[in-house]
Amino acid sequence: MATARIQDDLTIIHLSASELSTKQLSSHNLQAAVEALHRDGILVLENAVCATHLDKLNARMVPEAQALYSKSSTHRNFGAATGNIQQEPVLEEGYVFDDILANPFAVAVVECMLGPRPALRFHSANTAFKATARQPPHIDVGFDFPQVPFGFCVNVNLVDSSPENGATEVWPGTHTTTTNQVLEQDSLSIKKDLIDARRKIRPPVQPSLPKGSLIIRDFRLWHAGMPNQTDDPRVMIVTVLFPKWYRSKLQIVLPESIKGKINWGSVDPKVNWVPDGYDYLQGAHDHDFALLP
Repeated sequence: MATARIQDDLTIIHLSASELSTKQLSSHNLQAAVEALHRDGILVLENAVCATHLDKLNARMVPEAQALYSKSSTHRNFGAATGNIQQEPVLEEGYVFDDILANPFAVAVVECMLGPRPALRFHSANTAFKATARQPPHIDVGFDFPQVPFGFCVNVNLVDSSPENGATEVWPGTHTTTTNQVLEQDSLSIKKDLIDARRKIRPPVQPSLPKGSLIIRDFRLWHAGMPNQTDDPRVMIVTVLFPKWYRSKLQIVLPESIKGKINWGSVDPKVNWVPDGYDYLQGAHDHDFALLP
């Protein structure tokens, strides 16, 4: 039977011991997951990522984030007041984990939405520092995108997340009617009148989730980074899966030392392999997700 529940207006699935052992979702949970993504545009798999992996990454990435935050050249998402910076994951052997980069449970769900062999074309992170300002509700793409599911973000927070430490605000169900016409001119932000109208129908939520949770989000879903009210930076890793038919030249960056050591499962990884010692902290934030002609 399905182990799905509704919390904060989102479907949360707690994986069973059998699912964790076999790395396969039950048919009931897979059905519940696909229904949630079609209906809400977002789903949480509560215990899909190894906590030990997250602790190791957090111990490395928080000091790196603090060093980046002190640099004026570091990209601030929606301005410096939000305290949210773009940060690249650790690209060294021993810090790249299958259950984050190609989580088998997430991939199984996404395959039901996008078809077989989804392409992994994006791997990054952002970190929320203590702040008072929030991001506006937005989507991450402004081009005339396809009116079918064409990309899913897989988000993993390295620690417990809650409104207190800036859990992402999400707007369930907004993916179904979103086009680039909902955006403010020359912006990725949603038009204010549409925000006000949607809030009356189905308001946004900031889910509180334990460490090890994995969030699958439709690219078209409205969302917003929120202020971290604590003194501890909160790191979130994101990968993005695209369907086989999606025309793009985007690639993720990985060190050559881990080639052949990742269990990709049914993921089709689009990788730019770089020599060990590559300066991943140089950052990158101008990513073109557009569908090529």
